[in-house]
Amino acid sequence: MDSDRLTVAELLNEIQSHKPGVAVAVNDKVVRKVDWESTLIAEGDYITVITAVCGG
Repeated sequence: MDSDRLTVAELLNEIQSHKPGVAVAVNDKVVRKVDWESTLIAEGDYITVITAVCGG
């Protein structure tokens, strides 16, 4: 594993988005929560973080 690369879980911790109701996609492919710890993010990857909210 490359120590310069972050996992999805590490990225979420850095941006303080590691909470319930969060979904993540890397390069338009949804990453299952069980895979956050093992999914590495490479330079140039396109990351989408979506947080569900209640309301209207």
